[in-house]
Amino acid sequence: MHCRRTAVWLLPLACFVVLGAWADDDDTRFLQDQTRRSIEQKTQAEEGLALPPGTLLYEGQRYEVPSQLEALTPAIYVAINTQQWTQLPDFVARYRALPGHRPALANMADSLLARFTGDYPLALQRMQQASEQEPWDARILLELSRVLFEDYQESRAQASFARALDAGLPPEVQLLVQQYQQAMDIRADWHGSAALGWGYNDNINQGNGHYSCLSQFAGFCLFERQMPEAIGSQLVNYELALQRRFNLGGNHNLQIRPLSYGTFYQREKPSSTASLQDYSNNLAMLQLGYQYLDARNSLALSPTLEHFYRNGHGEYLAHGLQLEGSRALDQRWQLGSSLEAKRYRYSDRGESLGADYEQYRWGLLASFSPSSHSSLYAGLDLTRKRYAEEVASSREWALRAGYYHAFAGSAGLFVNGLAIYREARNEAYDGFLGARREDRQQVYILGMGAKGWSIAGISPELRLRHSINHSNLDWAFGFKQTELSLMLRRDF
Repeated sequence: MHCRRTAVWLLPLACFVVLGAWADDDDTRFLQDQTRRSIEQKTQAEEGLALPPGTLLYEGQRYEVPSQLEALTPAIYVAINTQQWTQLPDFVARYRALPGHRPALANMADSLLARFTGDYPLALQRMQQASEQEPWDARILLELSRVLFEDYQESRAQASFARALDAGLPPEVQLLVQQYQQAMDIRADWHGSAALGWGYNDNINQGNGHYSCLSQFAGFCLFERQMPEAIGSQLVNYELALQRRFNLGGNHNLQIRPLSYGTFYQREKPSSTASLQDYSNNLAMLQLGYQYLDARNSLALSPTLEHFYRNGHGEYLAHGLQLEGSRALDQRWQLGSSLEAKRYRYSDRGESLGADYEQYRWGLLASFSPSSHSSLYAGLDLTRKRYAEEVASSREWALRAGYYHAFAGSAGLFVNGLAIYREARNEAYDGFLGARREDRQQVYILGMGAKGWSIAGISPELRLRHSINHSNLDWAFGFKQTELSLMLRRDF
């Protein structure tokens, strides 16, 4: 929003500290979450066999298993191969008590049971013991390789799969190993998406056209205040989000995440006196840092560099540090948290629209996946923006909730919705504006697409974004804004 004067009314720099910064953060996180979800869908490990846990069955018949080596040995293999995990602890306990048993087989069974329950540290420990006890057993080598693969230990998994192939696996199992090796190659490659769209924004300047007479005499207005009317414009927008992980050994990785998006508006020069003549903008961000990743946990420490271009020149350059972590409680629930600190430095030309400041944010996120095609997520963010002037500094909190669902069928239809409620309050009373600014904002982002309707890997996606901002200084900062665009996206 930009303020113009009629008569002798001037507004301070706070008028130019606009809500666009909120929009940038929301769009950045929406795009990063979309990229992360796409990667998870592409790099899922193979699904287990179909038979559910239950009594020991073999070729449709139920068998009682006596405490004898010649009976318990094949029973353990059958229970593993058919995922009859409830029977496995009893079989292994009785098997260990018998003289002449194979400790490696018992350890392999314990490992696979721990893997089924999600205890990957124990699964890896027991499988390594089994491999040390029988170094060239092909089945143990294969299972060790799979546990390493699922625990994201890429380098060790590659070496283990190579040893398993040398151990003389049957042709059908060799094909399975090759599929795992291809999956690791996919993991090690670049992932992300690129999109180009066309659409319309009904309020690119976040204007509200508010008019008020500040002083009048004999029915004549001596001093008046007129805020800019909303300006609508056709637009072209783009998105580019990439991510790649380089395994450094074990669960340690180097992670790089470049991201860029922007919008080019047809309308320019709303007035000859406005500070902002061109609303077209571009944001580019690079994160490069360390990541620890295993089957249930992720921890990343990433220095961040961000550049924002608007009004025909670079507006600001920001640098900071982000710490984020997540833990999968089970196959459905996941918790995550993040800490971020950034410093924003405006260019000489950008100082007409903003001032240098520091931003600190803490976030908490929880997600629930009722199925492999659906996800519910919600989070809380606490943010502080600190300017040189206390009157411009603010504290805010935000709640976000979203839902993603991919529909069955060849069309590949999906819907991805996000709702945000945010309250912000400046830290000091502004004597010029006559109040301590308080804002309440709602943001709704809805994406719908059809990945099955693709040509050369490019599929359509409809994106709708609606923002509402209410303020105790509503005449200056209140607005409504809606943007609709049709994007053509390619995932890779």
